[in-house]
This record gives sequence, structure tokens and C-alpha cells, in this order.
Amino acid sequence: MTPPRELLEAIAREDAEAALRDLDTLGKLTTALLPELEEGRGFEQPALHYYTVLEHNLAAVGALDRALVEGIEGLRMPAHLGDISVAEWLGREIDGRPLQHLLRLSCLVHDIAKPRTAVVREGKLRFPRHGPVGAELLEGRLAALGFEGASIEFVTTMVRYHLRPGEFARSWPPTDRALRRFARDLGGQTLPLLLLQLADGMATRGPTYRRENFERHIGFLGHIVTRTAEALREEEPALVDGEELMRELGLPSGRLLGAVLTSVREAQLAGEVDDRAAALALARQSLERLNDEG
Repeated sequence: MTPPRELLEAIAREDAEAALRDLDTLGKLTTALLPELEEGRGFEQPALHYYTVLEHNLAAVGALDRALVEGIEGLRMPAHLGDISVAEWLGREIDGRPLQHLLRLSCLVHDIAKPRTAVVREGKLRFPRHGPVGAELLEGRLAALGFEGASIEFVTTMVRYHLRPGEFARSWPPTDRALRRFARDLGGQTLPLLLLQLADGMATRGPTYRRENFERHIGFLGHIVTRTAEALREEEPALVDGEELMRELGLPSGRLLGAVLTSVREAQLAGEVDDRAAALALARQSLERLNDEG
């Protein structure tokens, strides 16, 4: 089984938003293809948003292509971010399809779960966990449409984490450790996720989005992409070393020490421990477990 031809053709076009709107006009987009999108038709959003949920999703596809080609009011996306080529990254293939096509699909479905997660808290409309809920929803939907595993993983990762860059904006500047964890969670697809966040922001404001908004956005995007690449090239210092564990745990040098060190290092790189005390506590737990198993 292969994905529907009309959907693949729509996301492959340079005017993808128009092609998807044509499918919607024909009654195919939210019936035969992605019925969950229908929940967003006419669904009003908080005041900052110019469009309803479905219109916002469609507008995000056009915003992505506009950002990559014509830019906003004479300001264009740089062709390179440091030594990273935007075109080269977007031309990479996933399951035989250009990444850019799947990124357009990600834009189309990034807020697919907003209607079913909507709640009113303190008089304000919220959409808690709509990213993760949308990712879970799309795993089954995309598989049913015939998309392959790597494509499904890419789209669901984009949807799951599309709000993640906002965390950096709230705690600026991000640490190298936060950037490494960001890259690990995304499977290395940092630039596509940040382009989705850019398209999301553009579609949020709609026609009120201006050059100054775009300038700030691409400055933010460029900083995160280049700093993440630099952070990944730099080895993160270990929280504890072998000599410390030998002293703290009374361990001799040998295979057992090596196994404890490995477990602590893996937990550190996964972001599960982030200071020396937590690393030592984990080392003690690992030692106890290894002794029980041995």
C-alpha cells in the first residue's frame, strides 16, 4: 500500500497550500485523507490567532513555502545558517521523498489535535498537550494512509515537539546541554522543526505578520540551529569520573566500575541526570542492581 497519489502530489507542489485547498473544496482532504482535520473547521482560537484551527493549519503550509522562497517584505531566509545549507537539508530524502514534502505535511497537521484537547482554564482557551496527542493520533492515521515508518516518525516528531522552541525563548539563552537534548529528541532534525515553528508563527498572525516579526524569527532560528550544531561537536563533560566513583563507592578499577560509569554516562546524555549529586545517586543504584544480578 502506498500513500494516496493526490496527497503526495499536493505536498510536492510549490503552491502546496493551494493544492491542499483544492482537495478540501472537492471534499477529499478531511474525509478520505485526514478526517481529523475536519474537527478544526470553524474552530475559533484565542485572540492572537488570525485563523480558525483548520485555516491555520492550511495557512502554515503556505507560510513555510513563502518563508523559503520570497520571504516577508523584501527580507528572505538565508541560504546558509553557518555552514548548514537550508536547501541541502530540505532536499534530503526520507523513504524516497524529499524532506521538504514531509515538512509541508507536518505543517498541515501540526495542530490537528487542538480541538480535542481544548479546555477553558481561568477564563482562557488552552490546548494542553496538543502536540503529543496529535503525534499519537497521526501514528495510526499515517500508517493507514500507507506512509512508511521513517516518514511517520518524522511527521509525528515534528508535531510532538513543535512548541519546544518556545521553551528556549522563555529561558534565553539555552544551555549546550538543553540544545543537545533538543537534537536527540528530534533525531537530529533541528532545522525542519524550527522551520515548522516559523511557519506556525507566521500563520498565527496571518496578514498582520510583518518584516520585523520575520527578522526576529529567522534570527532566533539561525541561532538555535548553529548553536546546536556547535554544541553537538563539543563533548559534554562527564558529571563524575572513574576516580570519583572509586572513592565514593569504594569500587576497585575493573569491569564493574566500567559498567557503572557507562550507565551514568548514558543517563547524563539522555538528560536523565544533570548534576553531580544525581549522578552519584544513580551510580549507587546501578552498583546495587549489578551486584544483585551478579
